[in-house]
Amino acid sequence: MKGRELKPRLYPGKASAIIGPRRSGKTYLLYSIIGADRERYVYLNFENPLLFGITGRDFPQIVDSYFDLYPENIKSEIFFLLDEIQNVLDWEIGVRYLLDEGFKVSVTGSSSKLLSREVATQLRGRAVSYILLPLSFREFLEFKGVKFSKSDLYGRKIHKVKKLLLEYLRFGAFPEVALLDDRVRILEEYLSVMITKDIIERHGIRNVALVESIVKLLLASYSKYTSYSSIHRFLRSEFGVSKTTVFEYLKALEDSFFVFFLPRYTRSEKESQRAPKKVYLVDTGLALFSRKDTARDMENVVFLELLRRKHYQNPLLNVYYYGGSGEKEVDFLVTKSGRVTELIQVTQTLSESFEREVNAIVKAGKTFRCRNLTIVTLEEEDTINRDGFRIKVVPLWKFLLNF
Repeated sequence: MKGRELKPRLYPGKASAIIGPRRSGKTYLLYSIIGADRERYVYLNFENPLLFGITGRDFPQIVDSYFDLYPENIKSEIFFLLDEIQNVLDWEIGVRYLLDEGFKVSVTGSSSKLLSREVATQLRGRAVSYILLPLSFREFLEFKGVKFSKSDLYGRKIHKVKKLLLEYLRFGAFPEVALLDDRVRILEEYLSVMITKDIIERHGIRNVALVESIVKLLLASYSKYTSYSSIHRFLRSEFGVSKTTVFEYLKALEDSFFVFFLPRYTRSEKESQRAPKKVYLVDTGLALFSRKDTARDMENVVFLELLRRKHYQNPLLNVYYYGGSGEKEVDFLVTKSGRVTELIQVTQTLSESFEREVNAIVKAGKTFRCRNLTIVTLEEEDTINRDGFRIKVVPLWKFLLNF
C-alpha cells in the first residue's frame, strides 16, 4: 500500500477533519485509518446518490441501522468515517451527536470553508483539522515505484529521479494523474469539476462566464504578483462587476483549494493585506491549460512543499514572500512562532541572475538576522559565501526530498 505523509489521528470527543482539493487522496487516507476489524468502521460517502437528501438529523437512524446489522458491537469502539461531509445539510448536528454518543469520527471535505469557518464555528472546539495536498515529490516517487534514500545520492538511480522530477513539474501530483496515462484529459476533468461543483454550485454563482475569466487570469498568473484591485480593473470593462463581487469569487476559488494567495511579510498586518499577493496553484499540472513555464513550476512546487511542512509537520510555521518585484525580492520567507527562520530563493539557473538572487537573500538575512539561506535551482549545487553568510545552492530534487 502506498502511504501518505499526512497521518491524521482520531481523538475521543473530537472529530478529525481532513480537508483538501478534490482527487488529492482524502478518501484513500480515510481507508488507511480502517483497522483489521472492519465491522467496527462505518464508511459513508456523501457523494453517493444513494445518500442524497440525508441530513445531520438522520444520523441517529444511521447508528440504529448499524447496530441492527452488528448488535454484537454495541459495547465495542466504533469509528465513523464520513466522506465529503459538506454535502450533508446540518452535518454538524449529526457529527456532534456521534461524538456525544462516544463514537470516534473522521470527516473529509473539498472546501477550505469546512476548515476555516464551518468546523471552527459549528463544532466549537470539538475538531482537529488536517489539510491534505497532492503528492509530495517523495510520495510521487513511491507511487512510481522508485525507492530513494541518501545512500542513492551518488548512484545511477539519480538519473531516474531527475527525469521523474520533470514529469512532476509538468503534469503535477494528483495521485490518479501520477498512476494513469491519459493525464491531460484527467486534469481537464479535474479543473472542470472543481469549477462547477466546488465553486459555481457550492456558492450559488450565476455568472459562470465571470468565474471562467477569473480562472483563466489566475492560471496565467501563477507564481506571479496580483491583487484584487488589478483583477477587478481588468474585468470591469467587460463584465461591469463590482470589486465586492470579484473579491467574493476569488475567495470562492481560494476556498476550493484551486489557488493560494501568498502575502507579503511586513511588520504591519494592515500593510500586508494591502500589498500585492503572489498566486500559486494547488497543482502545477493545472498550468497546462495556460502558458507552462519551468521556472514558475519550480517556484510553485517549492511553495507547496513549504505548505506541506506547515500542515503535515509543524502548524507554527508560516510562509510569506519578502520585498517586491525586482532586485530586493525574496521568494519565500518562513517564520516559526513569529520569528524568521528561513529565506529561500528559487531560480532555474543562477547563470543569468546570480547577483540579483544573492544580494536580495543576503540583505534579507541581515535584516532579520537569519542565517538559514537557500537558493533552489533546477540542477546546480554549490555553497556561496557572501558578507559573512553561507548560502546553500540546492538542486530542486534534493530540496523536495529533504536531503
